[in-house]
Amino acid sequence: MYSNAIMNEFYNTENFGVIRGANGVGKVVCDIGNEIIKIFITVDGDKITAAEYQTYGGVVAIALTSFANNLMIGKTLKEAAKISPADILKLAEEVPENRTYLLHAVANCVHLAVESVSKKGKKDED
Repeated sequence: MYSNAIMNEFYNTENFGVIRGANGVGKVVCDIGNEIIKIFITVDGDKITAAEYQTYGGVVAIALTSFANNLMIGKTLKEAAKISPADILKLAEEVPENRTYLLHAVANCVHLAVESVSKKGKKDED
């Protein structure tokens, strides 16, 4: 039904939770499947040191969000802003056709979390 990579990530997911006082937060609500994806990141300088998530959705949504978090940790904000649906798909190996919209939703959530760090910094400067 799902790739071994997706099932393994779902059953062995890391980074599930909430980072209190996160430097950045992204949230996406999917119109198609009603999934809610929220990513929290902590940044030191311009490097992402921690990423956690809360996902309301099925196996694929949870696994893809976990893959994205793993991709983000250790990257600069600029590098994380370039994470694409294709990058996440490489880790997932394959995604059912009726769930490919989640690749875009998760990548968008990553970008929103990164953008929120910049917005928060600008608010602090004002």
